[in-house]
Amino acid sequence: MKKSAFKSALSLALAFLLAFSVMGVAAVAANVTIVKMPAQTSYYQGIDWTYNKAGKIALVGGDFDISGTVLSYNSKTVEYAVNKWPNMYTKADSGTWTAGNNTMRIYCDNFPSSVYATLTVKLVEVESVSVVTPPKKTNLIEDEDWVMGALGDVEFTEFDLTGIKLKVKYTDGTTKSISYPDNQLIGWSVAQGVDSAEPGEATLYATFGGKRAPFTVNFLTKDTKLLGDVNGDYAINSFDALIILQSSVGKVTLDSTQTTQADVTKDGKVNSTDALTVLQYVVGKITSF
Repeated sequence: MKKSAFKSALSLALAFLLAFSVMGVAAVAANVTIVKMPAQTSYYQGIDWTYNKAGKIALVGGDFDISGTVLSYNSKTVEYAVNKWPNMYTKADSGTWTAGNNTMRIYCDNFPSSVYATLTVKLVEVESVSVVTPPKKTNLIEDEDWVMGALGDVEFTEFDLTGIKLKVKYTDGTTKSISYPDNQLIGWSVAQGVDSAEPGEATLYATFGGKRAPFTVNFLTKDTKLLGDVNGDYAINSFDALIILQSSVGKVTLDSTQTTQADVTKDGKVNSTDALTVLQYVVGKITSF
């Protein structure tokens, strides 16, 4: 065989082998099948993923929950399991997760690293939020929860959101109920364009997934007298209702300030109706006096 003919034959053989190799990898990848789909294929902002400071999607917990997945490759079937680490993990087919539909690759440690299964998953964004239940503490006390600024305004400190519950609506129509501290991606802010507030009633905003919902707080000074707060601890609770009830039957005597705070019905008398009204406020049956 001539040298040039030999080179041509060798080139053809190498091209054939390369093509066969590529087809072989594709065929192997295609042989990784999903016997059982993950329990979850829609992933929700603020629960499963969030935007980081760079505006890129970050996964809560480091990976998506693919519990329930069963894969098969070369007659070997493997079920998702968690021991010291998961035996399966995911990657975006494009290399980057985006809001909306994505092709997810699922790799399995029991299979060669070059093969994977694929499926379509959806990353769903928050559409709106609303406050179902405000934080447990909405009466914020001077020097305890906030301090007085040089201009007589409120200088904000860390605000405890414990107890707040939000209704979150997603762009796919799904609604979810989330609360703090179970979900620590819930935050708070002041009104847009405002960096201070005056003592007294004010509106703050719960923040989640880039959306905001208002709720009311009271910035109480040391001299604030809060209607319903008979014992002067800047909170309205069942102890106040008990004091009012004891007063109505003559077991305790209230001073003039306490009497004013106890008359939540504003009828000029302190009686069991006031005690009942305070209890209704405490359990959330009414929201104001």
